[in-house]
Order: sequence, then structure tokens, then C-alpha cells
Amino acid sequence: MKIRYDFVSNSSSTSFVYISDEELSEEVFLEAAGVDRDSPVADLFRQMHYEISTAIRHHGDQITTKEAADSLAGSHEFTPEVIEKMKDAIEQGKNVVTSSLSSDGAFAESLLCMAMFEIESDRFYINAYNNYW
Repeated sequence: MKIRYDFVSNSSSTSFVYISDEELSEEVFLEAAGVDRDSPVADLFRQMHYEISTAIRHHGDQITTKEAADSLAGSHEFTPEVIEKMKDAIEQGKNVVTSSLSSDGAFAESLLCMAMFEIESDRFYINAYNNYW
């Protein structure tokens, strides 16, 4: 598992990509984040999971071709490495979904907009390095 956090202030929205073979379950998310179900921060991470998975299900855009992934380079500011991950995932038949979070939402969603983050586990990959005012 790899988790990276960097601070970005006063963001109003965050675009992200989710890559996986499966829907993002709370259990898998908590495990990848290294949060025990009984941890004092577990409720916050459950809320983060809810915000991310809701954004994927209700506002997500499925990326199904390498050309579609390439077209995201300028509009979403994904790094060339992330674009390559998307294209590799598409080639492997995985789901590649882009979506966004807003700092105008619930506390957990707003908190996710204040940090650039990347979560990589054996089951999924999320990259949210592009935060906008």
C-alpha cells in the first residue's frame, strides 16, 4: 500500500481518478488507508469513503479508451504517469472513472479538497493531485 498526502490550501474542488476491478467498499478503503474500524478517526474515514464512492457512482465519468485517457491530460491536469496508469488499466479491462469532490460539501468531502492525495493498494488506485480554487 502507498498513501501520499500533501497540503493544498483553499481548494474549492478536486478532480480524481479511481481505477479498480470493483466498487469501492468501505472495508477495502479503510484497510488501504491503514485505519482500524475501532480507531478514533474511523468515522471520519468512513465519511471520506462515502463522499468518494458517492462521487464515483453519481458523478463519475467512465473512461473506456486510451484516446479518452489521453484527452484528460490538459483538462484535468493529471500527470503523464497517471495518464499511463489509466491507459494500462483500460488495456487490462479495469474500470477507470474520473470524478470530483467539492469543498462546499460535507466536512469529510471538504477535507479531501484541502489535500492532494494518492492511495494505491492491491485492490484500487485513487489519484487526486489536482486541486482547484
